[in-house]
Amino acid sequence: MALKLDDLDLGTVLLSPMAGVTDAVYRRLCRRMGADAVYTEFVSSDGIIRNNERTLEMLEFAEEERPIGIQIFGGDPQVVSEAARESWSLGPDLIDINFGCPARKVTKKMAGCAILQDLGLYREVIAAVVGAVDGPVTVKIRAGWDESRLVYLDAARIAAEEGARAVALHPRTRAQGYSGRADWDRITRLVSESPIPVIGNGDLFEPTDVKEMLERTGCAAVMVARGAIGNPWIFGRTQAYLKTGVVPPEPSPRERLELALEHARHSIEQKGEPRGLREMRRHVSNYTRGLWCSSRLRQAIYTIESMKPLRELVEEYLEALEGHERGSGAAFRPTVLLGEAVGARKRSEGTARRGGGRSARTGRGAGKTPGTPLRTGGGIRHAGYPS
Repeated sequence: MALKLDDLDLGTVLLSPMAGVTDAVYRRLCRRMGADAVYTEFVSSDGIIRNNERTLEMLEFAEEERPIGIQIFGGDPQVVSEAARESWSLGPDLIDINFGCPARKVTKKMAGCAILQDLGLYREVIAAVVGAVDGPVTVKIRAGWDESRLVYLDAARIAAEEGARAVALHPRTRAQGYSGRADWDRITRLVSESPIPVIGNGDLFEPTDVKEMLERTGCAAVMVARGAIGNPWIFGRTQAYLKTGVVPPEPSPRERLELALEHARHSIEQKGEPRGLREMRRHVSNYTRGLWCSSRLRQAIYTIESMKPLRELVEEYLEALEGHERGSGAAFRPTVLLGEAVGARKRSEGTARRGGGRSARTGRGAGKTPGTPLRTGGGIRHAGYPS
């Protein structure tokens, strides 16, 4: 079972496009770990035609990432077609159009999932992109805006009529966001009625989930999204399970953290410090999920702005973990956090002696330096940076 578009073989297990996640560094990791094909982050058509520097950076890819699709979004057919033409000139294997993003900042501009409320506009956008690109065009959709407006069957039919080659379905509605369970029965129904191949998406967190979706729905391929964040091993483990029927073991703590270090190093090489490290942090909770003293490890990682102290922290943690496994019973107390605590206490005492300003004890964020975690009602944010 695999998805083929003429001579383009996309395989079976694909890395889904995700904003802020599937940058070039992570795509290369996932390809190496077994992803059959990858996609860029979803890219603004407006940003492309305006030559926004950060937007154009998101279109860059290396040969080792192939097969790769560039995913674009937008609500103006002319703008989206121009963006598709410019994206295609860079040489990707396909262009994908996003009609599934539920984020308000996207839908309020009549883009992403919002276009599913106007299937006439949806048709125009697809037709414009297909007319602008001399290669495969695919679409990614949701089931609809809400339960009263389920349009995925019509959307797939329209996409086929306008020349799209495949449709990826996330079977939740926009109203659901990511709550509840993804209704895979909708994928099954779409497979039975769609004139073009269907890619399944939604709630794929383990190799067993992938196999179950393929067998239950009959879809040609799957897109792994949230299950791949900080977990590139899911691709290799899934490929092995599909071939042998045996699920390989999860990576060891050392394997996880060494790959996290590699991820951070490549991110810094591409984007510089501290941006590269900051952008890699969104994967940290998954790299460290379930590890001993993981919350304290994450807290320490969030204070670090460069590679050297991150490497030292990981070695310190692994040494402490080995001691814990030998039965030492000692808790993990990262040196970086102890240093921050001492610095904060000294600053607090200095403020108190001067007697000026708000109390270091009660002042919001007092004694904190940029990058130091602050606990809020929503978890950890960082003083000095947007939360």
